Amino acid sequence: MKIISILFSFLLLVFVSCKQDQTHDPVVIKMGALLDLSGDYSEAGKASMAAIDLSVADVNLLYSAAGSPVQITCSFEDTHMDTSLTLAAVQKMYDNGIRLLVAGPNTSAELKVIKSLVDSKHMLVLNSFSTAPSLAIPNDFIFRLLPDDNVQGQALVKMMKCDSMKVLIPIWRQDTYGTGLYQSVKQRFEDAGGVVMTGVSYNPGSTDYSEMIKKVAAQVKSAITDYGEKNVGIILISYQEGVDFLDHAASESGLALVKWYGCDTNVQRAALTADPVAAAFAERVHFMGPIMSVGTAGKVPTTAKRIMDQVFGNTGVYPDSYCLNSYDAVRIFSQAYDIVQAVNPDLIRTILPSVCETYNYVGLSRKLNAAGDLETANFIFWTVRSESGAYIWESYATYMADGDYILFK
Repeated sequence: MKIISILFSFLLLVFVSCKQDQTHDPVVIKMGALLDLSGDYSEAGKASMAAIDLSVADVNLLYSAAGSPVQITCSFEDTHMDTSLTLAAVQKMYDNGIRLLVAGPNTSAELKVIKSLVDSKHMLVLNSFSTAPSLAIPNDFIFRLLPDDNVQGQALVKMMKCDSMKVLIPIWRQDTYGTGLYQSVKQRFEDAGGVVMTGVSYNPGSTDYSEMIKKVAAQVKSAITDYGEKNVGIILISYQEGVDFLDHAASESGLALVKWYGCDTNVQRAALTADPVAAAFAERVHFMGPIMSVGTAGKVPTTAKRIMDQVFGNTGVYPDSYCLNSYDAVRIFSQAYDIVQAVNPDLIRTILPSVCETYNYVGLSRKLNAAGDLETANFIFWTVRSESGAYIWESYATYMADGDYILFK
């Protein structure tokens, strides 16, 4: 009996030791981010990358403090907003065992291209940038932490009507995002009794800005004759190449007579305020555009401000709310993992809406709609002004989605 007792004690010690070793074995949650780090939306890509790094560090610190063996890693791929590069990057991440994609890709065109692959491979995407209404698809493997462009379109038209606009001349990027937002604005502006002229569309990569601006100038001249300059507006739906349009518009005197509007992908871009010609023209025409907000034009929640200040300190890039989406994406995935205790996209996908419904870390509810997109959010309008010999972005007003009205700062 004594021998059996000693043997049992030995086996129990071995078992406990093994369990303790297993408890301390590292558990790695591998995430991936597809971001434009060198193309027409690289400012936002770099800010998002910094926000992800910050979120990973914050979450890993929490795991360590709790004595948990779980640690998060995130791998990055520069897509340059090239759909073929993005598709190859997704396959590379899948081959490397990554099943959870945060933040990117930066454009709806890229997200559209990778959709069939991520759905078939059961890779889960928690996107921070795509807003195309055409990608609001229920029961797929793509979730978006922002509302589709029907909300931004409504915000823009609401502001245009506050400005007494009667006719609108659009310049839009002919891709999934640009066309979707253009159609949303056009429909709402016409439904409100306005007139939308032909405008100008362009393919990504086009550089013939001078010729396009001349076509816009001719339409503006005609619209002013019929409606008066105070009732005519131009909307520019672009990425960072919008700076080039404003540069060329500055040389057409007639284009400074009317008001210009932007969109979420060209406001708050340092490339614009750093260009003296484009910035001066933007200030002159009161160039203004909305971007999904956390808080309002007059008040940013404390946690959101902390994150944005850290991102700015690490990158020198002024961060927008989409970098906060990227920060939250990491934390949301980690919370979902804590519930299912596995990097299993199918299981995480089933509980993700429930996790998002109760999640509110930066000051914005992440409740999703039936299509897996953010249910609603306010939009802050930003404009350019000069200060101490330089140009800066300044918040101007907030579109309050709950109530459908403009709250001026």
